[in-house]
This record gives sequence, structure tokens and C-alpha cells, in this order.
Amino acid sequence: MTEHRFFVSARHLLWGLMALLLISQHERTEAREARLKELVNIRGIRSNQLSGYGIVFGLSKTGDSQASRTTRQAVAQMMNRMGLMVTADQLVTGNFASVIATAELPPFAQGGDRIDIRLSANGDASSLAGGTLLLTPLRGGDGEVYAVAQGPVITSPADGTGPQVLTVARLPGGATVEKEFRPEIAPGHKISLSLKNQDNTTNIHVTEAINKHFRGFYAHSTDPGSIEVKIPPPFHNQIVSFLSELENLKVQVDQRAVVVLNERTGTVVMGHGVRIGAVTISHGNLSLKINKPGLRSAEEHHVVPVGGVTVGDLIQSLNALGVRPQDLIGILQAIKAAGALHGELISI
Repeated sequence: MTEHRFFVSARHLLWGLMALLLISQHERTEAREARLKELVNIRGIRSNQLSGYGIVFGLSKTGDSQASRTTRQAVAQMMNRMGLMVTADQLVTGNFASVIATAELPPFAQGGDRIDIRLSANGDASSLAGGTLLLTPLRGGDGEVYAVAQGPVITSPADGTGPQVLTVARLPGGATVEKEFRPEIAPGHKISLSLKNQDNTTNIHVTEAINKHFRGFYAHSTDPGSIEVKIPPPFHNQIVSFLSELENLKVQVDQRAVVVLNERTGTVVMGHGVRIGAVTISHGNLSLKINKPGLRSAEEHHVVPVGGVTVGDLIQSLNALGVRPQDLIGILQAIKAAGALHGELISI
């Protein structure tokens, strides 16, 4: 009775795989498209990292201890600039802490714009909750001050649900931009595009889509990950309109054949159309034979001949038979070791 039930399941499996093959062939005829803005970065349009050293005051005995001499020296210097002549040894510790402030300055930020700040304790403070950051200049890689930060510190809620990190905090809109950042993105009426995922085929598709849309030879590939685009004369004084039109172009995307396995969670993520060559799988009481398209195997009933399937087809079929995720991962690893998986297998 058990063998009979498995034979029925195998027969239904074969019918299901044949239907899946027809669907997958139909899907492959349709172009997989994406907007250009999801595929490329425009060189020059990027954010810049800012950082600075600051002091958080108003802590309730959770600040830096007496051992943090650097913090006491920094506070003493700050008070001296305010006209209060004190030494580091005269300060009462526990109610202030030194922090490193970091922020991301977006491109084309204007003076007066507000940006978010992240604070990280620099000394031995146990918590920054309830504190206030005093005026802190934020500098770029060139040493120039681009923003200043000040305001109340916000830490994660200490509600007991999950780990609480109280030595890292944030200030939403806690910094004001003081110096504008306006990168030059189209010198000589040219822009450079860099593919987020370098691929020769996608590179050519992007070039062809740009030239076809703007009806001219404006784009050309400089290397597998870069494309140089000349701005058409009608857009020389309308760079924003040109970039908007460029970003919304639909481009055919070529995808690598990759299967990613997470052995801890039993998750399998695959690229489109990763195929499996001729191979026979025997796992426990299950046997599958994957052969060339159109061929049949004259073996026992519990060996199911399947031709030219993808990894997705195989996974759906094995799931239908109740194969556990851990066993499925073992099967895919064995197929790769046998050289029948036409793609890259990555374990995380």
C-alpha cells in the first residue's frame, strides 16, 4: 500500500513538473525589466560621511567615571571657553560622557537643512539615556565643518523586550547643515553611470536602451561596470529633467545563476532559471532521475524521469513530496558536487 501511494505521488509529480516546464519556458520569453535607477549609480551623486567629538550632559550617574581622564579634560576645556576657569580634577564625574557623533550628509544639502545624528559612547559610560548633546561641530574628510549638532539624546526604549544598547543613541534631525555640498555631476555635459552589479550583458542592454530612447549614439561602455553618457543638446540646461527621464528607462536585466542556502534556517533562494543537468537523485525512499528533455527512463516506478528542469521546479516537487528543508539543502549540495547544477551555490 505504501509503494502504491508513492507511485501515485510520483506520477502527479511528473505531470506537475511538465506543467512547470511550460510555464518557465513562457516566462523566459518575457523580458525581465527594471528601471535604470534600480540598476546604476550616477557618479558624483553620493552622500558624505561626517563625524565629530562631543559631550553629553545631564546623565544620572551613568556617565564616564573618574578613570576617563580624557573626558574630564575635554569638559574642562569647554568650560574654560565659556569663561569658567576650572581644572579636570575639579569636575564631578558621572553626569557627563564623551561621545563620537556621526552623520551622513546627502548630496545637494542646503544650508539650514536638518540631518540625523548617531552618538556612540567614547568612554566607560553605562547609559546615554536622558542626556543632552552640547554644540558639536561635524567635519568631513577634508577637515571642513559641514554641520553642527545639539539636542536631546534618544536611546532605544528600555522595556525589557530584547537587548538594550544604551551607549548608542540618536538625534533625529539633531544637526543643522552649515556648508552646502553641491557635487559636479555633469562636467563637459557628460555623466558616468556605474552598475550596482557588474554584468557585461546588462551593461550592453543599458547602453542600447539609452541610445534607442534618445535616438542617437550618446552612451557607450567604458568597462563592464561603467557607462559614459553624453547629455543630448536639448538637455544641456535641463540636467534634472534629463536625469529623471534617464532613471525611468526600462532595461532588460541579465541575472547570474545563483542558489543561496541558509543551512541554519533551511531557506533556499535562487536566481531565475538556474538549471539542473542529467542526474539521478536517491534520498531515503525517494528517487528522482533528471534526464535530457523528452527522454524517459525504463526503471522502477519509484524512479521518476524528469527532463531539463530548473532548481525552482525541483524544489517545488520535493516540497510537494514532504522533503524537509535540511534534506533539500543536502540534495542541492550533492547535485552541485556532481557537477549537474549549472550555477553558483553559496552557503551562508
